[in-house]
Amino acid sequence: MVQKNKILSFTLAILLGVMTLSACANQDSSNNSNNSNTKSPTASESNSEAPNESSTPPLDKVTLKFVLLGEAPKDNEAVMAEVNKKLEADINATIELTYIPFADISTKYPLVLTSPHDWDVIFGNVNYVSNAVKGGYREILLTDVEKYMPLTHKATSESMWSDVAVNGKVYMIPQTFKELDVGTAFYREDLRKKYDVPEIKTYQDFGPYFQAIKDNEPDMRPVEGTPDDVKALFGGMLQGWGGFKVQNLVHFNAENKEYKTTGLLDPEFVAIYTEAAKTMKDWMDKGYLPKNAFAQKTTAAELAKVGVSGYWANAFENYAQYSNDMIAKGWELGAVNSLPPGGTAMIRPANGNGFSFSPKTDNYERALMAIDLLHQEPSYNLLLAFGIEGKHYNMVDGKLAIISADPNPYPMYGAGWWSNNRDQWPPLESYTQQYIDTKKALLEVAKPYLLNGFNVDESNIKTEMANISNVYKQYAIPIELGVVKDVDVAVAELIEKYQKAGAQKVVDEVHKQIAEFIKSKQIN
Repeated sequence: MVQKNKILSFTLAILLGVMTLSACANQDSSNNSNNSNTKSPTASESNSEAPNESSTPPLDKVTLKFVLLGEAPKDNEAVMAEVNKKLEADINATIELTYIPFADISTKYPLVLTSPHDWDVIFGNVNYVSNAVKGGYREILLTDVEKYMPLTHKATSESMWSDVAVNGKVYMIPQTFKELDVGTAFYREDLRKKYDVPEIKTYQDFGPYFQAIKDNEPDMRPVEGTPDDVKALFGGMLQGWGGFKVQNLVHFNAENKEYKTTGLLDPEFVAIYTEAAKTMKDWMDKGYLPKNAFAQKTTAAELAKVGVSGYWANAFENYAQYSNDMIAKGWELGAVNSLPPGGTAMIRPANGNGFSFSPKTDNYERALMAIDLLHQEPSYNLLLAFGIEGKHYNMVDGKLAIISADPNPYPMYGAGWWSNNRDQWPPLESYTQQYIDTKKALLEVAKPYLLNGFNVDESNIKTEMANISNVYKQYAIPIELGVVKDVDVAVAELIEKYQKAGAQKVVDEVHKQIAEFIKSKQIN
């Protein structure tokens, strides 16, 4: 009987323990179900970390209201249906889109910000700093990024967060792809080869090529275009001193670790500027440059397409399209990139594309989770960038082939999702191997620079800036176009006029602002 009672007591103890544990579990489940901010694993986290799904309560269904710029392409609804199907399965959310037409941005964007309850996420690169300071966007904590955006946290460098810092705080999820900030001079490589011109490696190497066109192509000019086209040729010879801020008074060498600023009050830069000006004058005297550039309204790029100009310049990102244009004519494209002496390619600020959040959103955490997938998960990324595989594009031998349609019902860059990770995109079938190899080489040496996004506040130097602008138009432009009689005399006169216009005050003020800008990029 004693043994029987012991067995009964032991059994009762076990039952009571099980009942107690069950009650605790039910209580925890009830508490968690009322917490709408509880994080649910994304698709990428489920695959990489494999959390115990039974321990994570399901998220309530939410609709995220996104505001994009531009207009919805024809097949946008079909693409977003696929996106929402995936988002609903991954984080139980869908997206509702509103577009602000480009022509209405100046009026409608501010109105959206004054209605913070009506949206959750907005494309942030419209007066970003000003809107952030005024409270138009919600502050984003990097601890939240680490918690809710594991892919973004891994993909975003310290310099990218610095690019979107405003007074030490972050108000935008920035682009994480490297967008090259490289100026490029383009020319007819087929003509260079035809006339046995030496290889063109720098802007200064164009002389023999220009002479060959002048001697052998009666229907062409070595350079034809607007004043800006000609000045771009001059600018390409400044040996990597970029970041033009104040009419050649303030430049900075983005490759220099100390981010040295310089300009026409610095003898070192005066020598570089003068050498470039003498080359331009030499080319003008030899008949390579247009004498009536101010009368030309058509750009060199457009004139090159019809075989009128042998040279034009633009951003490197236009390389692929220009190459296709040349191939269609039976020609071959050549290019020279404007890089500093060390050969470092610069990348644009990460705040060029990105999303910000309403200060009144109730869906902050879920929006973070959504953007993490939209930007960084490859299947979402390709879907938003190129549309539906089999309908809008096909993959052919590792390249992405756009399915022929005129016009394309879902064009690349046409739906407003500009901050998706382009480094994940496969090359397009239309890209030449030359372009693919050149871009790859540039990306391998590309880096950001501390003064990315710096702009001069003219509040304290309005009068001086106005005077300097007038001096630039009267004395500097003729130098850069190659039309002055004596370069040394002209440059000395330009510097003298700048000094009288208040150049030193401007330079001092800009240096002060640069120091403040660098300090503001340090995240608290």
